[in-house]
Amino acid sequence: MEDPLLPEDEQCTTGNPKPTPTWPIDFTAELKNVSRMAAPMATVTVAQFLLPLISVMVAGHRGELQLSGVALATSFANVSGFSIMFGLVGALETLCGQAYGAKQYSKLGTFTYSAIASNVPICVLISILWIYMDKLLISIGQDHDISKVAGSYAVWLIPGLFAQAVQQPVTRFLQTQGLVLPLLYCALSTLLFHIPVCWILVYTFGLGSNGAALAISLSYWFNVLSLACYVRFSSSCEKTRGFVSDDFVSGVKQFFQYGIPSAAMTCLEWWLFELLILSSGLLPNPKLETSVLSVCLSTGSLHYVIPMGIAAAVSTRIANELGAGNPEVARLAVFAGICLWLLEAAICSTILFISRNIFGYAFSNSKEVVDYVTELAPLLCLSFIVDGFSAVLGGVARGSGWQHIGAWANVVAYYLIGAPVGLFLAFWCHMNGKGLWIGVIFGSSSQGIILAIVTACMSWNEQASKARKRIVVGTSSFGNGIA
Repeated sequence: MEDPLLPEDEQCTTGNPKPTPTWPIDFTAELKNVSRMAAPMATVTVAQFLLPLISVMVAGHRGELQLSGVALATSFANVSGFSIMFGLVGALETLCGQAYGAKQYSKLGTFTYSAIASNVPICVLISILWIYMDKLLISIGQDHDISKVAGSYAVWLIPGLFAQAVQQPVTRFLQTQGLVLPLLYCALSTLLFHIPVCWILVYTFGLGSNGAALAISLSYWFNVLSLACYVRFSSSCEKTRGFVSDDFVSGVKQFFQYGIPSAAMTCLEWWLFELLILSSGLLPNPKLETSVLSVCLSTGSLHYVIPMGIAAAVSTRIANELGAGNPEVARLAVFAGICLWLLEAAICSTILFISRNIFGYAFSNSKEVVDYVTELAPLLCLSFIVDGFSAVLGGVARGSGWQHIGAWANVVAYYLIGAPVGLFLAFWCHMNGKGLWIGVIFGSSSQGIILAIVTACMSWNEQASKARKRIVVGTSSFGNGIA
């Protein structure tokens, strides 16, 4: 049965399906498509990851107190704010990606504006929490002086939080159209802007850790303005940057419909790693355990941006093709992403394993720390593999629009399997930090298995039909004259 809401040449029907692509030729083409997007997106993610890291490094040279306070504030800000902003915009990977594939171009602008408007009130609530961060940290037993530094740092991060409320939706707006090179250029420009600004504010103006936080906020807004100028003046966004005010409320509803489970997917995973560090402080020799697990977590996080770039490319390709009514091409994108993950995981884990005996010296001169890192390196290599697999399948979930399944998968994988296993091995079996990290591997593996089963059982024709209904029927009067 034909969809009366779509033009005749855009119909996606079960009666007249598009011809199935021939595997060798079309898989190679899809692999190239995903690769062309994955490499720039991975670079963008690395550049964004380095901004707060550079601030921590610059502020850390002011003294141990500054380093501890900034590290604590960064961790708290990530958990309570930035992870939420990053998670919510996963909704746009579904909505904007499928709208672009369905050629409903005016919807992309409306979805993006709806996301920005939805994020701002959430930022206000988070800002109130950050203003009282020092009192909250002191109330839960943190050191008074460190908490004061962390609280002050968080206040200067608040403008950056509002910048993220704009930057993340605009990033997804461009990503879902395949416009990854502007994202790359803006991200690299922002990184080059951030380094001297951070140094000047911290040392030339003597603002200390507060200057490092202000540098992050200024850099985020620099990136926002760069992206906004591109969107406003580029002919590539001429069809998609419009706004249909009549459907703003519907856009907000759809944003939260997919944004809340998407945020749950991101936050549940993010929070478990923070729980890992907190738990390590309760182990025997907590300084050693916390230091080594922090090294593993920092390394794992830096590596994770590579599969996240692959996941972003897979998500975009799947969403575009489902919106266009090409389920078989969307299915090919999954296999292309998995192939890239296998290649990336093999290279990165091999490099880490070969350098395991000297790797720890990049973080510490303590032989005790280096030896412990060497002992945990094989487990970290295994984490590279399972985390990358889960990341790619998470991109499949966002591109297809079943974030709610991904959220429940994370609850089961990390909090019913991973966390209990890790705590049991660490405290009851006396495996300490190694036990905690094994729990993380169990959680990531369980997440990957669950998502793999869901993906394998998915009917791609049904997903394409749902995508078309979601975009065309989901709201009543988005552009193109569709009533």
